[in-house]
Amino acid sequence: MALPTPIIAAAYAEIALKGRNRSKFMRALINNIKRAVRDMPVESINHVESRILVHLSEPEAAEGIAARLREVFGLQWVSPVVAIDRAEIDPPLQEDLAAGREPGLDLLCETARTMTAADRGGAENFKVVTKRSDREFPISSLQMNITIGAAVHQDSGLPGRMTNPDFTVNILVLKKQILLFTGKQTAYGGLPSGTSGRAMVLLSGGLDSPVAAWLMMRRGLRPEFIHFYSGRNVEEADTEKIQALAANLRRYSPVPLNLWLTPAVPFEMRSIGVVPDSYDMIMFRRYMFKTGAALARRCSCHALVAGDSLGQVASQTIGNLGAISPDIEMPIFRPLIGMDKLEIVRWSKEIRAYDTSILPYRDCCSIRSPRPVLNARPADLLRYSEQMDLAGAVAEALENSVKVVVD
Repeated sequence: MALPTPIIAAAYAEIALKGRNRSKFMRALINNIKRAVRDMPVESINHVESRILVHLSEPEAAEGIAARLREVFGLQWVSPVVAIDRAEIDPPLQEDLAAGREPGLDLLCETARTMTAADRGGAENFKVVTKRSDREFPISSLQMNITIGAAVHQDSGLPGRMTNPDFTVNILVLKKQILLFTGKQTAYGGLPSGTSGRAMVLLSGGLDSPVAAWLMMRRGLRPEFIHFYSGRNVEEADTEKIQALAANLRRYSPVPLNLWLTPAVPFEMRSIGVVPDSYDMIMFRRYMFKTGAALARRCSCHALVAGDSLGQVASQTIGNLGAISPDIEMPIFRPLIGMDKLEIVRWSKEIRAYDTSILPYRDCCSIRSPRPVLNARPADLLRYSEQMDLAGAVAEALENSVKVVVD
């Protein structure tokens, strides 16, 4: 953008629907923004008329800071803006109105023309969208659209298009400033991180669980991760891919995250000769859920998160999902339950986890029996749990779990 943009504007949506506890969500959102840009040239962050204005000390850093803010959950959109003081707009506007002239809005028109020339790219049409936070501004949004749109059209030759335009000039009228911007970027919305409590995420090496974690993080959950590794000890385990997936999710968290590396051996040693091959996968998943729930309680988490998609694989039939966890005394969130694989892949690419997720990796589930029972009965799983001492396996797994701080 040719004009200096020492301010980035950001808007929130869902928080505005909150009632008496809205201030709690706003404090969390602003604190998360401060953490997200703490290493960047930011002078101040202010909440102004339902917008958050981030003032920069280095205008050339605007695009990078906007990209960082886009990953802060709770924000609906972000954009570098050109801010014009109302003291430069209001006096000539009042003179025009007092003299009965059509308002010229010369400074706004000139700024919009300059921004269009710099940012239009290959656009073949445009639109001006004005929103007035200050409802006492003396001319209407429609009139501003017409006046500024005419100036942009005359200068650029672009025709106006009200529906699905190639290029949009946005104008936001505040009480003390008027903001103009063209680089409006959609953010991920949701709720600020940490406002919905904590959850333990069962993190595998595949596509599904990182997407499930991200979707619940967008709803304000702060995750802890548990991954079950093969091998005798964590030193022998190949967990670089898992740590890379957790590090990718860390980009969306304002604070460091914990990854618990937990052995599969306690289950494997006790299940030999006790659990039939057809129940091996289902019982191992039960071991994962029971261990995850026990660790969740230790870590002050109030729920489990799993990447299950109904019917995607044999262990995720409706019968098996119900049989695995009838005695887990905490909520189990499965945000992918109604998604197909193509949807999950799209989300994986969107959050930049896909390239890591498809790297070769032999996780514990991939080496289980390839033909699990399709409709396990809870009573059978409870019986096998007693016979193999599943409680002892869980206790041993917890004792040998290793915490890795992801930052």
